[in-house]
Amino acid sequence: MPDPLLYLKAMGVAAIASAVGGLAIVAVGRKGHAAWLHAACVFSVAAGLVVGYSLLALQLSWPPRNGLERFLLLIAPAILGVELLAAIPALPRWSVWSLRVTLALVLPRVLLHGSVYLGGTERAWPAWQAFLVMTAGGLLLAGLWGLLTLLSRRAPGMFVPCALQASTLCAGLTVMMAGYIKGGVAALVWAAALLTTILVVGAITRNSSRLAEGAWSILLGVAVVGLFSLVFIGRFFGELSTGNALVILLTPLLGWLAELPWVKCRQRWFVWSVRSLLVASALLAVLILAKRKFDREMAPLLVNAEQSTVTPAAGFE
Repeated sequence: MPDPLLYLKAMGVAAIASAVGGLAIVAVGRKGHAAWLHAACVFSVAAGLVVGYSLLALQLSWPPRNGLERFLLLIAPAILGVELLAAIPALPRWSVWSLRVTLALVLPRVLLHGSVYLGGTERAWPAWQAFLVMTAGGLLLAGLWGLLTLLSRRAPGMFVPCALQASTLCAGLTVMMAGYIKGGVAALVWAAALLTTILVVGAITRNSSRLAEGAWSILLGVAVVGLFSLVFIGRFFGELSTGNALVILLTPLLGWLAELPWVKCRQRWFVWSVRSLLVASALLAVLILAKRKFDREMAPLLVNAEQSTVTPAAGFE
């Protein structure tokens, strides 16, 4: 049965570990070394993930057996490694983006490897459908990554990483309510580690736009790949609907609506409020609909399962 207390503990220790990793951000941030600050962002997220997932004791195996294990053992280290390379000032930006786009395009194929969709089973897709799904998924991630990067340049600061973190949290709760507990918990821990790192980076770089720009770009990359992977897993390995998956993925793009002339010309706090309200409203709607479906379809099954495990205390006098 689900153990909410364990999940909260995992999120808590992930946040603490990321905060401890953030001490490195404090140390290097005061010295003004952008490269070390950016590398510390990656280390902070990684520390939270390692500690949080260790507490959950997910029992990962090698080679990975399913989509979640492939995400944790292959995709997560890959995106952290790519963004760590992005922290090297001498590395050309085009080479960094080449790695990012390559990762985006191959990610669906990696997650689906060895699954029933690509195997010789009755559920296996035809070759054209497999190609279509993997290509569309890769292009969707690459396009989302690019549009959010452009948005972060027009709206510098914490908004885009925070929107992605909120979407990841929503994805975790929605995937759990759809019946894939392990996948949902993995998203919650990812969101906790990401949030702590975002807050620490925001505190350190509040007076230095030069340091902040690269740090937000790195966190954006980690966040968007994590969000897409976890939603993709919930859709194809859980019971997350296509509609909910797309809404969760595309919600951070609602920030572009604040670029409309009649909004953009307002005061900064007003523009921030509009962006935040749009994102929060969309995610809240997803959660409400997911909760209603859970109460209608999943909750009765859990109640019956609990009742079947109860041993009568009396009745045999």
